[in-house]
Amino acid sequence: MKNGKLIILMFVLTSALSHAAVCPNPETSSLRWGEVPAPWQVNPFSPNTPQGEEGTQFVRANILVAGIGRGVICTYQNSRGEYSIWWQVGVKIPAEIDYRWRRSLNNGFECTDSIEICEFYTAAG
Repeated sequence: MKNGKLIILMFVLTSALSHAAVCPNPETSSLRWGEVPAPWQVNPFSPNTPQGEEGTQFVRANILVAGIGRGVICTYQNSRGEYSIWWQVGVKIPAEIDYRWRRSLNNGFECTDSIEICEFYTAAG
């Protein structure tokens, strides 16, 4: 009986400490004006910087993995090419059966659906 209560308590605490999130929408967030919303930052390896341009499209989200989830990169495209932003945060690694995320070649995970579908769970509440 004690084990059952402990498992339930662990589940409740884990659920309470995680937070569902998605990449910022380039049409409704400050990306619309070329400003990266907090807590996101410009990816230092991005080929371009964020530009406030109408018609900017979400391309993909990547979960960075180094043993555990280390952050999320969101990539967008406009007339100047692609740019990306990242959030260095603890991220839950998607389950193998999660159809939204697939393993990428860099040992991380990738989602190329819409922003709303590419939901991830951070460890920071």
